[in-house]
Amino acid sequence: MNPDHPNFPITDIKVRLVEDGTEGLKAWASCVVSGAIKLDNIAIRRSQDGSLFLTYPSKQSRKGPRHPYFHPITPEASKAVEDAILTRLAILARPFSDGGS
Repeated sequence: MNPDHPNFPITDIKVRLVEDGTEGLKAWASCVVSGAIKLDNIAIRRSQDGSLFLTYPSKQSRKGPRHPYFHPITPEASKAVEDAILTRLAILARPFSDGGS
């Protein structure tokens, strides 16, 4: 899906790589949706099978359940945010994958 989805353009994507992340953490990301809402502290993680995925910030209650601060509510929105952020990560990683040339 195009990061500039006509219903909610995703812009100002920033990715900060993490060294020695735990639980598969590879980077932190932020973005702006529809020029109106900034989303911060989106984690980019690598699963055990090697695929990348996003997790959104949440707070854990004393009794255990996690309560997200925000997250996409439709599969289309989730895919649009994921595609935009992972595309930005791929652009940042390109110099490392080709030996820095």
